[in-house]
Amino acid sequence: MCSSQTADNHVQHLLTTDKIIRATAFDHAVRAFACCSTQVCQEAVWLHNLSPIAAAALGRLMTGLLMLAEDLDKPGDSLSAIVRADGPLGGLTVVAEQNATVRGMVQQPVVETGHRSNGKLDVGAAVGKGTLTIIRDLQLKEPYVGRVALVSGEIAEDLASYLAVSEQIPSIVSLGVKMTAQGITHAGGLMVQLMPEADTKIVEYLEEQVRRFPETTTLLEQGATPEDMLRLLLGETLQIHTERPCAYACPCSHERMVKNLIAMGQTELSQLAEDSEGIELQCHFCSKQYHFSQREVGQLITVAQKR
Repeated sequence: MCSSQTADNHVQHLLTTDKIIRATAFDHAVRAFACCSTQVCQEAVWLHNLSPIAAAALGRLMTGLLMLAEDLDKPGDSLSAIVRADGPLGGLTVVAEQNATVRGMVQQPVVETGHRSNGKLDVGAAVGKGTLTIIRDLQLKEPYVGRVALVSGEIAEDLASYLAVSEQIPSIVSLGVKMTAQGITHAGGLMVQLMPEADTKIVEYLEEQVRRFPETTTLLEQGATPEDMLRLLLGETLQIHTERPCAYACPCSHERMVKNLIAMGQTELSQLAEDSEGIELQCHFCSKQYHFSQREVGQLITVAQKR
């Protein structure tokens, strides 16, 4: 199992800040994003006590979704990714917000670690075959929902497939989570999207660059910043538009839990109210616990009856 960070190390990680940048290149014919998400992924391991293969899968999906969520405009807008598959991990759920925060969970956080022939973690086998669903909630009447079959379970290829199939955006996605016996040391990613005005020369240039481009985690180990990685890939035509910190954060609260309980309805609440000890709820994303006494549950039944 991946070692959980000690309390002291956990505090230290929160003192440093991951970053995400948004850029264009070749006179806006290419959009690009790059992210350092090391602390984000370390936080997920600390909260969920993830085994190495679960940490790699969740870390990749959180990193990818952080970059996709850079398109969100308004506070409160969010992007969710739901992986449902037949591998030992069971599935993953990640939510990224417009404010560059992300949270995630794995159905089975501790599974046996498998490796491919090249020695790398076999994330695809741990995820298995299934679907990737992306939900874009722009606080309108209905969210936009897109679903594709998983291409490999390796996450980066699956996100690129979603962009190509559901949003008709040819994309290059690179995601990496580097781990040692002590836990996650580096994590991050790149995402490059071709706009309609991208001509054949740009496509050929990018294909050649990608063929010989180092792995994301290798660059991060060497001290590269997100801007450095994009500049290495796209050259001097790169224009940075935004750079901001990103972090693992969960907006759960007692008030949110109350709303969730009321939404269950009178019948289910009445069953819960039978327990004299009350009920204990735990947030799947941050593991925080919320206790409701038998009396409080009874009061919620009254609220539910009025709805």
